[in-house]
Amino acid sequence: MRWVEEHGKADYMSTKQAICAYVAREAFRFLKQGIRINAICPGPTDTPLAQANKEMWLGFGADYRAEVGIEASTPLEQAYPLVFLCSDAAAAITGITLISDAGYISSGITGSYPAATPLANMLLFR
Repeated sequence: MRWVEEHGKADYMSTKQAICAYVAREAFRFLKQGIRINAICPGPTDTPLAQANKEMWLGFGADYRAEVGIEASTPLEQAYPLVFLCSDAAAAITGITLISDAGYISSGITGSYPAATPLANMLLFR
């Protein structure tokens, strides 16, 4: 923990990257024990915590959502991908972080929504 603090990595994005790396790294070891490991990387989700910090948590991607005509996700909409990943329907899926952000990062990767490209590049370590 000291290293994280000393190197300025005690923040949301750095810890999310660490979780994504952990999921990918541990997939093989866990699967040898019959355990699948996956995660989601949710987009803005309208929760009480998000409402208490609305500018920070729900302001992110608001321009994208406005342009495509959607609202921030609900907790139930984020639960659906988790239910899928935990179900037998996802038996062949392990070691992935599923991005459940209504296409924001994909739009940044492809350049179809250029404002998302910097974050997409950061998440992909580009």
